[in-house]
Amino acid sequence: MDKLELQVRGIHGGVLITLPVVPWYQQRDLLVGRIQTQERFFKGGRIALDVGSTDWSEDQLLKLLKDLSDEGVCLWTILSSSEVTTSAAEYHGFPTTLPDPNRKPVQLDEGMDNEENELKDFTCLPRSLVEGEQFSYAGNLLVIGDIPANARLEVNGSLVLWGELHGSAAITTSSVPTTVRLLKMEGGSLILDDEEVEIPVKLRKHNGLVISKDEGGINISSLKPGRLI
Repeated sequence: MDKLELQVRGIHGGVLITLPVVPWYQQRDLLVGRIQTQERFFKGGRIALDVGSTDWSEDQLLKLLKDLSDEGVCLWTILSSSEVTTSAAEYHGFPTTLPDPNRKPVQLDEGMDNEENELKDFTCLPRSLVEGEQFSYAGNLLVIGDIPANARLEVNGSLVLWGELHGSAAITTSSVPTTVRLLKMEGGSLILDDEEVEIPVKLRKHNGLVISKDEGGINISSLKPGRLI
């Protein structure tokens, strides 16, 4: 591959983009530039990104996530031979391997655990809400962006928010277990079945909150216990 050439090919579930081994900021510029020049092809789609041995930090990946969200693209998977990048990707909840297209679906009673079953079949909203917007969705929803103040998100199902919650997110648990994953809580409110969830102050400082509801009630934890922003 030429030093500044990237490769694009279709794969099961989306598009795989392989970037040349150059510094992260050059990879970012190459990627965003290609998406902007082929907007019709990429917009609304899911991409798996192979960054090779290039190191990406947690903050750099978060910024890339938001840049791609602005372009209407959902970042789905991050592949890398760099331990730094793999760790950063896992920190933000990105898969770091491609799914096996030949793998047959597995039923819960055949060995799939609750979490894996719960995280499939999400619809992606690849943008932030705008001030004053109210967005509703019936089903599991992945939002790549922020919920600003005075905006409200209503979901009947599980929610993954790769962004900051400044406004309100109201979740109706049509079935249990139901899980909400928030990248960061910034003074917003989270409501489960018409009851506001109180996030402990010490957990509000963490990246990656997990709020789950099952038959035993509401549980709150951090994806990275003890790790501060």
